[in-house]
Amino acid sequence: MFSALQADNSPFSQAQIESLQQSLGELDGFQSAWLSGFIAGRLASPALSFAPTQNAAALALPVAGVTAANSVSARANGQRLQVFFASQTGNGESVALALAAEAERAGVAVEVRSLAELRPAALKKLRYAAFVISTHGEGDPPDDALELFEYLKGSRAAPLGQLNFQVLALGDRSYSKFCAAGRELENLLLAQGASRFAERIECDVDFQALASAWSTEVLRFAQDTFAPASGESRVSQAVSASSAHLSIVPQVNRWTRANPFAATVERVQKITGLESAKNVFHLELSLEGSGLEYAPGDALGVWAPNAHELVNEVLDALDIAADDEVILDSHRHTIDAVLTRKRELTRLSADTVRGYAELAGNRELQDHFEQLDEKQRREFIEQRQFADLLAQYPVAAGCRISADSLAALLRPLASRSYSIASSQASVDDQVHLTVASLSTLAGGRERHGVASNFLNRHIAPGDEVHVFPEPNRRFRLPEDRDTPLILIAAGTGVAPYRAFLQQLAAEGSAPPAWLIFGNPHLRTDFLYQREWLEFRQRGLLTHIDGAFSRDQKEKRYVQHVLQEQGARLDQWLGRGAQIYICGGLDMGREVELALRDALCEQRKVDTATAAELVADLRRQGRLLKDLY
Repeated sequence: MFSALQADNSPFSQAQIESLQQSLGELDGFQSAWLSGFIAGRLASPALSFAPTQNAAALALPVAGVTAANSVSARANGQRLQVFFASQTGNGESVALALAAEAERAGVAVEVRSLAELRPAALKKLRYAAFVISTHGEGDPPDDALELFEYLKGSRAAPLGQLNFQVLALGDRSYSKFCAAGRELENLLLAQGASRFAERIECDVDFQALASAWSTEVLRFAQDTFAPASGESRVSQAVSASSAHLSIVPQVNRWTRANPFAATVERVQKITGLESAKNVFHLELSLEGSGLEYAPGDALGVWAPNAHELVNEVLDALDIAADDEVILDSHRHTIDAVLTRKRELTRLSADTVRGYAELAGNRELQDHFEQLDEKQRREFIEQRQFADLLAQYPVAAGCRISADSLAALLRPLASRSYSIASSQASVDDQVHLTVASLSTLAGGRERHGVASNFLNRHIAPGDEVHVFPEPNRRFRLPEDRDTPLILIAAGTGVAPYRAFLQQLAAEGSAPPAWLIFGNPHLRTDFLYQREWLEFRQRGLLTHIDGAFSRDQKEKRYVQHVLQEQGARLDQWLGRGAQIYICGGLDMGREVELALRDALCEQRKVDTATAAELVADLRRQGRLLKDLY
């Protein structure tokens, strides 16, 4: 974290820098964010005393150590703002941590923790709470929220008339059940008598601006509620000064989504066979000079431009000149530049389809789309890109879509995330990715994803890729390195396990490890096959089970391995093993069902009991998932 710090670029002496590197250099991202908030609070409120806190790893600590006894707001009425998050990727956690840090700066007593830490008994005592929750798959809540949802839906749920809350819902409009988990959480709380202190806010993948507005709203409510009734307290002044532009991402790494690092491409190599139907590439990027840090299990955010051919196809279909100018974010840009780097062309949403149909005056598209059921609409969106929409449903005679209207219609271009396939302990200032080329056929024409197309087909050694780290603290190696590991993956989901084993090798650790990997064919699709075999020879892999679905008449997937190896699975779980699942959402669901069925058979219990055993593994942090 302090590798780029020098005496000539900071106010510290060389001795102080060496002390910082020695004492703080091993902090992880969460600890760094917590410490940042603590220091900010001390600077904003030097007269306050700070009490010792709980272990930061528990995610249930008062931010910056402020207690009800020494906070300005707490002296007014002894209340505390509770901030909860539930997120698979870490975005919700970042928003919650940043809000808590700003609240602390304003003198508002605050506590931040995962929804997984919220027990029903504690729920009945909550007075003021802010919830940040994301939606995954087809409207599913994150794992951290599953127990709370089950409780609120059950007969044991207690009245919550004392609770005042607000929800920030994170989602992706390309999915039909956009922000469904956030809406469901709000409805469940309201059904138990809780009250909202403000309306729910729903965010698309480009969530920063709305999340910042939500954070400001929550903070102002806390200030108004907790501050003394007479006069404007220091809390009010602090909120006014600090909350107009809340930063919703803790500055742990210098490089962020808004400020990516230009990494140099060092290697691009196809790692599937010539006869494979899959095109999967291994990429190596240089991070030299960045100071960027990551841990096994983290992801790398990548900013990729839309292909020039696709941009030209859209402009030609709408008869818009590439050099037509539009105003975006108070700056003037050509529409060509906007479509290349600032707008989504490869992912549709229902809003985009409806908006285009109206602008184009295309009644056929309007009628057809509205007549589809939910599943059919999802298929319609997933099978097409924006250019396909233009080709299949052209602009009606007498209608014209301007460059300004086009820029307003399309969603902001989002970064793409890839699980990191390397450990810095092994590759130093590099980062490795495993990228599968995505393609679809719409109207008989092959279409490609924006980032996979860019990374696998349009870059070469020496080129630059703009990247930033995306920590994933929910997909880490166990602290006890002797813990057995069951690593389940399909396709490129195997990438983080390569990072895990590199890390273990660098440390000299060798816990029992069992890899279960699935792909179509052994001969052409066994990604990193040579490396897995070398890891096994070195004692870092105890078992390797392949599930190559097309190598026999009956398709065989990773979930079938669990069913076949139920006795070994149960034995490993009895020894305290952690299970990791990485890959597609559908695969993840099937693996959990197979795990339940295997436990049902091995332990001679009914399905409900076996399902509860799986839920217990999740609660204990022994079932970890990275699904997409």
